[in-house]
Amino acid sequence: MQEYTVTWSIDLDADDPVHAARLALAIQRNPASWATVFTVQDDAQQTVTVDLDPEHLDPSGGGAPHVLAA
Repeated sequence: MQEYTVTWSIDLDADDPVHAARLALAIQRNPASWATVFTVQDDAQQTVTVDLDPEHLDPSGGGAPHVLAA
């Protein structure tokens, strides 16, 4: 198995860093969230963007993925 670094980012307005982190966590954990785009980097530093729901049909991430080289 290969190791990957997976990141997800979002721009948020918040009172402080802890508030921003809590808002982001709430969005990630919401089953209806459309937060399905991730940046994935492998050990060789190759990076791709993976959209697990490019058609916005399945917020669970079970849709047909779209992978773009970064």
